[in-house]
Amino acid sequence: MSKPMFTSAAYTKEFSQEFELQTHRLLRKRFLWFTAVVAAFGIFGVVVGILTGLNSNAMEEVTDQSSSDLWKFVLVGIPWTLLYVVAFAWAVYDRPSGKKLINASIAVVTLDGLLNLLARDIAMPFALGLAGFGITHLIAALFLPWTPWQAMKSAIIVLLANVVSVLTIQNHFWNFTASEWASASMLLFTPIIAVPGTAVCAMRHSSRTQKFKTQFFQSRYGDLRRELVDAKRIHESLFPDQAEGGPISMSYTYEPARAIGGDFLFLHQAPSKGGEQGSLSLVVIDVTGHGIPAALTVNRLHGELTRIYAEQPHAGPGEVMELVNRYVHLTLARHSIYATGLCVRINAETQTLDYTSAGHPPAFVRAVDGTLEDLDSTAIVLGAAGSDDFEHGERTVRFFAGDAFLAYTDGVTEARAASGTMLQIDGLRASILAAGSIKPGGWPAHLRERVEQFREGGPEDDLLIVELRRSIPKREPKARPEGEHIRHVPVG
Repeated sequence: MSKPMFTSAAYTKEFSQEFELQTHRLLRKRFLWFTAVVAAFGIFGVVVGILTGLNSNAMEEVTDQSSSDLWKFVLVGIPWTLLYVVAFAWAVYDRPSGKKLINASIAVVTLDGLLNLLARDIAMPFALGLAGFGITHLIAALFLPWTPWQAMKSAIIVLLANVVSVLTIQNHFWNFTASEWASASMLLFTPIIAVPGTAVCAMRHSSRTQKFKTQFFQSRYGDLRRELVDAKRIHESLFPDQAEGGPISMSYTYEPARAIGGDFLFLHQAPSKGGEQGSLSLVVIDVTGHGIPAALTVNRLHGELTRIYAEQPHAGPGEVMELVNRYVHLTLARHSIYATGLCVRINAETQTLDYTSAGHPPAFVRAVDGTLEDLDSTAIVLGAAGSDDFEHGERTVRFFAGDAFLAYTDGVTEARAASGTMLQIDGLRASILAAGSIKPGGWPAHLRERVEQFREGGPEDDLLIVELRRSIPKREPKARPEGEHIRHVPVG
């Protein structure tokens, strides 16, 4: 089954529709001006012609020739004038659609040309013939928002009629003399009559199209900026509030490479179970790509995580990553969208931190005594494999009072200096070890400052730094028990 085309096709259609609508609005106004001006000249000419004829009769100077000329004038001049008067009245009272006006304008100019040819063929005084059509055609081109092809339509009909007239009415083509054939050969040059009007239409249409295109994209850019502000507000509302106080505090800093991005943070506080305080779970996800497409993916993943924790509030990191991987594999991977993910669960009662890292950069646990433990990846990237091939590899480490868990996305380690060198994981690790004592909640701001000092220019990728820290109750010592270090604890 074929799918409909969206994006650029829809955008092009919208541009075409709005340009056509503007053309029709402009055409109605210009058509009224065009027909009114030409009709006014026609009425003036008819009045002058009739008064001149009547004056000649009154002075008894009328001849058979002058009487004939008067009737020729009445035969062509009055219909020519009525053509524009009727066209003007029709446009005023009927208010036709744009397409009707286009066809009507072409028909009016075509009939004008045919009447000019008729005036020439019956030898009406002051008849301009094809030259008269050329003048009208140029005036129409100056008034009406025609395309070059629309300007050529009336010209083609009139020029063909002129050929027929020259070969049949003015001369009998089957009885041409040499001089008459030479005269008829001049028909090859008659299309030049339509060149000025067509050229004017081409230039005006090109200029108007370019101007409208600029206005259209400026308008759409303004709309997009306003929509992006709203999208950013909605996107950032998905992030949890900073959590201070209590047994576990959480702080973070986020800097998208563009207005919105594909890094994401989800926090879940499990309800109490069996008289024990509920655990705190944190999910960090980095979607491939940047900007709006990545942000749209984040919105979908937020909904999926909300559903997972609503149905299974005590789910462990491994189980959560399995479910997220299944969702990404089934719905996003087909569009070449993947994600790295890190899920941790902290239990203050058991002083443990369970985690699963699906292709995510190594997180760190910085102990209160300054030692540092890497939490390496335990699974492949989310969406790269189906449920049967995905192994979460959940692990558990000790997490004592005063310890800090630090997670980040690759916008941190891929920050580039002016030389092109990346900060990388070793550079970040060195910054953490050299930092000394950092107050609770201060790690995200400290590490971001380090990245900005190292980085040349703005961010090339989304940046997210998260800190989870266990508070130190007054009844507990401010350091780990002597000789106690971070160690992996078997799961289960």
